[in-house]
Amino acid sequence: MGLDVAAELERVIDTPLAELVPTDAERAAAEQLSHQALGTPALARLAQVVAFVGRGRPATQAGNLKPADALALAAQLGLDQPLPARVGSIDDLPDTAHAFRWAAAAEFLEWRGTKILPAARAVELDRDPLAAWLKAAVTLLEHGLLDGFRRGWRKAYVEMLDASVGSLLVSMVQAGGTVALPAIEAAAWEEVAVAYDLHADDQAERAHLVRLIRAIVAQLAYMGMVTQAGDRVVLTDLGRIIAVMADISGGLDDDEVDLIDTDALSLLMVCVEDEKMTSEEARAHVEAWVQGRPDQEAAAELCEAMLEDDDPRLWALGLEAIGRLDPAVAVPTVARLCSHAELGALAADWLTRPPGRVRRSRRR
Repeated sequence: MGLDVAAELERVIDTPLAELVPTDAERAAAEQLSHQALGTPALARLAQVVAFVGRGRPATQAGNLKPADALALAAQLGLDQPLPARVGSIDDLPDTAHAFRWAAAAEFLEWRGTKILPAARAVELDRDPLAAWLKAAVTLLEHGLLDGFRRGWRKAYVEMLDASVGSLLVSMVQAGGTVALPAIEAAAWEEVAVAYDLHADDQAERAHLVRLIRAIVAQLAYMGMVTQAGDRVVLTDLGRIIAVMADISGGLDDDEVDLIDTDALSLLMVCVEDEKMTSEEARAHVEAWVQGRPDQEAAAELCEAMLEDDDPRLWALGLEAIGRLDPAVAVPTVARLCSHAELGALAADWLTRPPGRVRRSRRR
C-alpha cells in the first residue's frame, strides 16, 4: 500500500468538489451546489466580515475587534441599527459580534498577537464556496443557531432546541423534504414541556418557544438550508447535505457537553446552572477551557464574564478558574476586580489565600 492516505485526504479536502467528481453530470451538479452556496446571505455576510478585516485590525486582549472597528463593521454590515451612541466593546453590538465570532470560529479569521487577520481558510470564500459554506454551516450548528456566539441569559431549553436542529433536518428528509411549520412548533413544545416539566397549557411559555423555533427556521433560511412557502418549510439541496451528515454522525452534537470552544460567560453559566452537572464535572470543564487558550486571553474573558453577571456562584467559579492561571497573570487580574461594589469582597478574599495555584503545561 504505497498510497499516502493522509496526503490524499488533504488533497481531497483542498480540491473543489467539481474537480473531484468523474462525470460531466456530477461536475454540473457540484458546480450548481457551489453556485447555491455562493448565493446564500450567510456566506456573503462572512465574506464581508473578512473583507473588512482586510490586511488586519487591532485586537483587544480577548481577541475581539476594538470598539471603533466594531462600530465601523456594524455600519458596513447594516447591523445593530440604529447604532448606539456609545460602544464600550463589540458585545454592545450583538448582531455584529455574532457575525465576527462566527467568522473566527469557522477559521476565516484568526487572532495573531495584537491583530485580527484573515486566516488561510478565508481563500475558500472565493476559490471553493461550497467548502466554505460547509465549514460555516457546521460551525454554526455546532455552536448553536440560537445560543452560539451570544452573551447573556437565555431560556434553559435553548440548548436543547439547538441540539435538535440536526434531527429536524433528518426528519425533513424522511418526510419528503417539506414539513409544516406548525408541526415543527408543536413537536418542539411537546418535547420541551416534558423535559422541563412545563404545563401543557402554558400559553405564554409556548409563545416564547414558537418565537425561538421561528428564529431557528429563519437562521436555516439565512444559511440557505431551507426555504419557506407559506407555512411549509422546504429543505434545499444544501440542507440535504447537512441532513445526510447529521444522519451519518447520529446528530451534530454528542450527549456529552463540550465547552472548550465556548466563551467564558457561557462556560460559567452552564457549569453553575446545569443541575445534572456535578461539581467535579464543572471543574473538569473549567480546567479544559483554561488549558485551551493563553493565560492572558483566559484571564481577560473570565474577568469580563464576571463583570457581566451578578450570580455569586458564577463569580466563585470564575475566581477558581482564574486561580488555575499563572499567578503573574491571575493576581493582577483579580486585583482589578477589587474595586467592584459587590464582587470586590470575593476578589479581596481570593488575594489573601496562600499561594498554591496550579501551574499548568500550556497547549500551544
